[in-house]
Amino acid sequence: MNHFVEEVGLVLDDSTSNEFIYSQYFRDGNEEFLISLNPITHSIDKYSIADGTLSKRIKFPTEGPEGINSVMQGFTYASQDSIFIFLKGSLRGSIIINEKGEFVKRLNPSVDKTAHFGLVNHVSTSGNPTRLIGNRLHFMQYPLFDVHNPSNINSNYPLALEYDLQKDEILYDSLLTFPESYRDKIWPVYDLVFSREIISDSIYIISWPLLDSLKWIDKKNRITKNILAKSQYFSGEQIPFSIPPNQEEENKMVLGKFRYKQILFDPYRKLYYRIIMHPLKETENKTFIPNIDEQKFSILVLDENFKFKKEVIFPSNTYSPFNIFIGKSGVILMKNNYFDEDVNEDELVLHVFNLEK
Repeated sequence: MNHFVEEVGLVLDDSTSNEFIYSQYFRDGNEEFLISLNPITHSIDKYSIADGTLSKRIKFPTEGPEGINSVMQGFTYASQDSIFIFLKGSLRGSIIINEKGEFVKRLNPSVDKTAHFGLVNHVSTSGNPTRLIGNRLHFMQYPLFDVHNPSNINSNYPLALEYDLQKDEILYDSLLTFPESYRDKIWPVYDLVFSREIISDSIYIISWPLLDSLKWIDKKNRITKNILAKSQYFSGEQIPFSIPPNQEEENKMVLGKFRYKQILFDPYRKLYYRIIMHPLKETENKTFIPNIDEQKFSILVLDENFKFKKEVIFPSNTYSPFNIFIGKSGVILMKNNYFDEDVNEDELVLHVFNLEK
């Protein structure tokens, strides 16, 4: 709590869950917002971080040729004129609206059907947000194949993709594939999910759960390099499974050992943050969701040259390990932990920490 700055309470109505599964930080001039996809009201909700009030509820169409009536998986608030609402596991059929809730465009990308059978398993989460840079959506995809078949974990499957909105084309980036130490081995499915921080349209940084190093990628110059960003508490080197595991074995390994998670860049203080999940002592009959919320976590702080500054531990059963954002005052954590018995369902409490001091 030496790094604690302030507490902000977002006031929620009866039609809003405090889970905020799909949410995003957005700054407009000097104003800061936490924006959330509300599946109950079929809206994108903008909350002022300054006073916690609901600034705007942007209803999106759900009926007719302009509506989105399937399961929603995420969103990207790029600007008042470009708000993307994504279907679960797909770009095709997703829509763009403006802040008035007016339909702008339906996404209908052409796909090279000779690659990946024309399917794109689009993912947009807080750890891997889909972002609009220029005229391109930058996003990642999850595998559609059997991940417990070690031959599928290879260098051929592109994980980072871009969607050119003007040409309605999807482009594959061959630089980001499964890392060499992962290939031809059997891992828990959760360890195949990386986090990407996009620094520019050409530069991004990858954090893999089992790698002490970050992967730095320069797409323009076709350069990749490894940058050591190791926790002081553990080494990422782990032993793979010899045969495909069952669900219980996967949960036991992931919850019972340290894991790297999200990588974040703080543009206000020129710092990098890497999230590290700490193991549970008892994993019997527990599953990744929801029991990851029982884990305490630490935030590894690196300067702009990736030099170690500190590693700060946060308690278990208190904050969401999934939704972590960077604002003007510091790192924003949500107090909506599944195991926190003191959570008030009528508000979402945010705690802000300055890890620079």
